[in-house]
Amino acid sequence: HRFMGKHAHPGPGRDGERLFAGLDLGGTTMSAGLLNAHGVLLKVLSQEVGEDHSPQCIVKRIRALLEALLCNGVEKTHRLEEIEALGVCTPGLMDTVAGVVRAAANLRGWREVPLVRLLAEELGWEPSRVSLENDTNAALLAEAWTGAAAGMKHIVLVTVGTGVGGAIMCDGRLLRGSKGQAGEIGHSILVPDGRPFGVAGVNGILEGYASASALAIRAKEALSADSSLSELKALDCEDVFKHAEAGDKYASDLVQETARYLAIGCINCCRFVDPELILFSGGMAEAGEALLKEIRRQFEKYHWNLEPVRVRLELASAGRNAGVIGAARAAMMSQS
Repeated sequence: HRFMGKHAHPGPGRDGERLFAGLDLGGTTMSAGLLNAHGVLLKVLSQEVGEDHSPQCIVKRIRALLEALLCNGVEKTHRLEEIEALGVCTPGLMDTVAGVVRAAANLRGWREVPLVRLLAEELGWEPSRVSLENDTNAALLAEAWTGAAAGMKHIVLVTVGTGVGGAIMCDGRLLRGSKGQAGEIGHSILVPDGRPFGVAGVNGILEGYASASALAIRAKEALSADSSLSELKALDCEDVFKHAEAGDKYASDLVQETARYLAIGCINCCRFVDPELILFSGGMAEAGEALLKEIRRQFEKYHWNLEPVRVRLELASAGRNAGVIGAARAAMMSQS
């Protein structure tokens, strides 16, 4: 497999500069980045994960990707030993303290995988130099380090795509909970015994109403010939937003309803953890201000009257390298 890479900075950092690596391990692609202690992304590379998802194979591929990251063409610019620490993020359930992936969302057969130990052995490092983090938590760390939430300590990140994910930072620390499952905003119950969605076994959850996939399902359910959406053979979330922007009333109503559900989810977050900023990322967030403006309007509507709205609702800004940046940040924090 070929590496697909680009420089995000005019070359590696100065000699003696602290270096950290971040790795975003997805189901189809793994991306690795080299960063300095100021959060500057010096270089990033991506590679296909491949068909063999065995932990032993994945660990070897990670090492190869890191070694490619340290080269400038054929010339080696840094050695593995110069990386102070490595952070890895991936979706799924995990024990970040033990460094174990309990169940990976996208990697076949991954149950109770001691990823930190396996990587440390492959790299010849002490395990303390390798950190494991949930992908959504890593994205929040990226936003708090160099993104839209830089310098803030009370943040909620809501990811809106196939499902609705979340991560929460209180007093500058990630909120993890007793089993590392804090921040599952999409699984909060919006309507008791409501719409079935997903495989978690609970009906009426937020992501069953407000996710991109749920929006497409809802759009198809009550579709009539009066809507321009009825002319489409296939219908997805992006179509709903496009037709709403073009003035289709049915599509506009769907967008407003989705924004209402997300606003209520945000209100509930505010009552529980009192953030100063709520960020949105994921596929649906690409609708940008068209969605955000409506969420803010609905948020105002359902906000209590004890005080004015003080929390800001904004788009995340770290982009597609958020996992890499946040994983490196987790690695850096583990060394302090």
